[in-house]
Amino acid sequence: MNLNGRSALDPRWTTHHVPVVKSFMLATVKVIRKSGDPSQTPTYNQATQTWSGNFTVVWEGQARIQAYGIIGDMNVAQDTTGRRLMRVQVEPKDTKINLDDMLEVIACPDDPELTAYTLEVRGAIGSSNAWVTDLVTEANLKANFS
Repeated sequence: MNLNGRSALDPRWTTHHVPVVKSFMLATVKVIRKSGDPSQTPTYNQATQTWSGNFTVVWEGQARIQAYGIIGDMNVAQDTTGRRLMRVQVEPKDTKINLDDMLEVIACPDDPELTAYTLEVRGAIGSSNAWVTDLVTEANLKANFS
């Protein structure tokens, strides 16, 4: 057999790990977009776990959420807060998710504390996985508790 007779990658490589990626998508998320009058910014009531204001649900489904990096800790008027980057992987490649959309974690059996945060979409990063979309989101660590 000729050693150069086949490609370096098996033709099934792009779909080989799909079940592995799907198995790590433990969180159920909803992506919300501000719409209409900019003065009617959607607000989230943690006590009732409901949104109010003008918004549109863009996408809802399973996702994998991982800590991605630290933006920084801030001290404003003696009030310390922190901003953290989170990497969110969702299955469809074309989700129509845009910058500044808000991502709400509805349920996550592996880490229920994630449901206390609203993540803001900051952009998409490239992925060698042809079957997922990688989103970079930002979490305000102060915003989840009153």
